[in-house]
Amino acid sequence: MVQNNITTPKAVNWHCEAFCNYRCKFCYAGFEEQRNEPKISLNSGLKIIQDLAKQGVEKINFVGGEPMLHPHLDEWIKESKRVGMTTSIVSNGTKMSRKWLESMRPYLDWLGLSVDASNDQMHAIMGRANASEFKNGVSGHLVRALDIAEMANELGYGIKLNTVVTSANAHDDMTEIVKKINPTRWKIFQVLKIEGENDGRVEALLVSESEFDRYIGRHVKSLASTSIQVVPENNDAMLGTYAMIDALGRVYTNKNGFYLYSRGTVQNDGFASCWNEVSPGFCHDAFDARGGEWDWESSTGVAL
Repeated sequence: MVQNNITTPKAVNWHCEAFCNYRCKFCYAGFEEQRNEPKISLNSGLKIIQDLAKQGVEKINFVGGEPMLHPHLDEWIKESKRVGMTTSIVSNGTKMSRKWLESMRPYLDWLGLSVDASNDQMHAIMGRANASEFKNGVSGHLVRALDIAEMANELGYGIKLNTVVTSANAHDDMTEIVKKINPTRWKIFQVLKIEGENDGRVEALLVSESEFDRYIGRHVKSLASTSIQVVPENNDAMLGTYAMIDALGRVYTNKNGFYLYSRGTVQNDGFASCWNEVSPGFCHDAFDARGGEWDWESSTGVAL
């Protein structure tokens, strides 16, 4: 949809929960400011979702922090499906259970899991662990994620896998783990430095473009016989190609290596007004170039 010569993005990532129960050292979604503010109410979240659909947004991706920590997540996913959007979540999986996965299957189309390494020793180095594990220098993330993936496959979810390539895992071989998880899409990110979010703690984990490219090349070759789509995103591809809403309802973009936030919120001022403020930080051509629009309607929530 085009309003006042401003094109509405087709997909929006809603970082609906600022808090996370993991301690990933590379995380660029720490949201310290948002953590000090009250959570959005159920009704305010419903207003955001309804307005996104009205403005022509086709897909909503619930992310964090850890979205499963938000008390209204289930209701928001259900409302998103009711108003006709494709629904997706990216989670560390710790709060998911078979009961939850079964109950949300009619409403949640895509389940995204974050797995960075083929063993939990590397996850521990990267901080992909809960608070108690992180304190003890260990991680049980891989075992948990594989359990969730197995259940999600049984239930017919569309599965996405997200991996962040850092200096800790740049030489890893994820082939067998990826085959076990069996995602439709495997998104591989070059670890990204964002001013004001992870600068000062991510530097030791940064990798060069050539290191990232070698990681991609190895796995494209090793997975060539499968139907898994390998979708790499280097730093350039990640900047200016995401339309996002934070846990307070502000719209933001990241084109120049820092977050540009709208002054108002979607629940109070509407998405169109907020998007108009920050849309210079988004490039639709770059969004298309990184494969931002894909066949997300190929997995649709159906009653069991």
